[in-house]
Amino acid sequence: MDYPKSVPSAGLVNGRFADENPIAGTPGSLIPASWGNSVTQEILNAITAAGLMPSENQTDQLSLAIKELAKLDPQQSFPVQVYRKNLVINGNFDIWQRGTVNLGPYTGAYIADRFRCDWNGNAGVSISRQSFALGQGEVPNEPRYFMRWQQITAGVGASVHKISQAIESVRTLAGKTATLTFWAKADTARQLNVTVAQYFGAGGSVDTVMPVGSFQLKTSWTRYSATIQVPSLAGKTLGSSGNDFLRLSFDLPLNVLQVIDLAQIQLEEGRVSTPFELRSPGDELMMCQRYYEKTYSQDVSPGSLIGPYGALISTVRQGQTGFASQPMAQWTFKVEKRAVPSFSLFTTTPKGVSGQWRSGSDEVSSGNARTLGASTRGVWVDNSDIGVITQSYYIHATADAEL
Repeated sequence: MDYPKSVPSAGLVNGRFADENPIAGTPGSLIPASWGNSVTQEILNAITAAGLMPSENQTDQLSLAIKELAKLDPQQSFPVQVYRKNLVINGNFDIWQRGTVNLGPYTGAYIADRFRCDWNGNAGVSISRQSFALGQGEVPNEPRYFMRWQQITAGVGASVHKISQAIESVRTLAGKTATLTFWAKADTARQLNVTVAQYFGAGGSVDTVMPVGSFQLKTSWTRYSATIQVPSLAGKTLGSSGNDFLRLSFDLPLNVLQVIDLAQIQLEEGRVSTPFELRSPGDELMMCQRYYEKTYSQDVSPGSLIGPYGALISTVRQGQTGFASQPMAQWTFKVEKRAVPSFSLFTTTPKGVSGQWRSGSDEVSSGNARTLGASTRGVWVDNSDIGVITQSYYIHATADAEL
């Protein structure tokens, strides 16, 4: 961009615009239409390149565009600490520690890590991990997986069909502008309502719920985006339980047979939707393990009877008697938990019942395994039964500190 020096009639003085001087009798410079249009277009190009919608009445769009365009590109090889803009954990649906499908069509709660699924009205819903085909061109960045909500029983009188994530701390985005972006499709045209809610914890202020938008889903993958102003916390009271959060919720149609797919969910600060932040599965797993961890390998669902692989191990040696002849092992978590978790114990083989220590030969078991000394860093698992024979014993466990 430059002054219109190639237009003689513009009347530039020393290459710049000049005012009219009635005393000296010199005219003022003219602004050719082509030059004025090109200046406007140059500014519009910067505004649209930043993802903003040009507005006649808004006078700060160029500065906003410059700030947005100056941000680091998550596609570049900068250290991960430089960005980390997506507040949603597992938004790419890479981590499924609890298994890749819900245990039964009427069982909700968590399936994909950090995403809670809830429904009522006797609906039957299958939540599952689905794979993208290699090289598909509909959703960018070559994602591996997406989440599918498949309603196999419509149900009657439902009030809740929801996929949500609780983002730790109600202070998250408080008083700021945020932008939600996600990819979705459905079996037919469906309306998906999205909200953000501030939950202040037990004993705190009443929830504040803000609508993000209503989105008409199509039968092909489509990118959706909306901007929201999150309220400040002025005048609010925080509960004392440490379980406050910001909840992002996708509310699905009620009492209908339907298939809805979600992928690449991103919630970020700012009023501009930017490219989806790609994090490695290893990084994403560590973020998920702040809330849930297991002794099983990542591709093994909790409760699977796979033997001692990865299980806690305790060896009862010859000469131990009484309480000393009980299995006891320490489980140190890979990632410190958000809060002291709740635990589930699982046997390693088909013999016995869930939660038993099993011996290496699978002939001796004890039905009174228990946890004690739990903290955010780990837990002890022991036994309160009578003495057991000299062998090695195994048990699997999960730790749940979800909000």
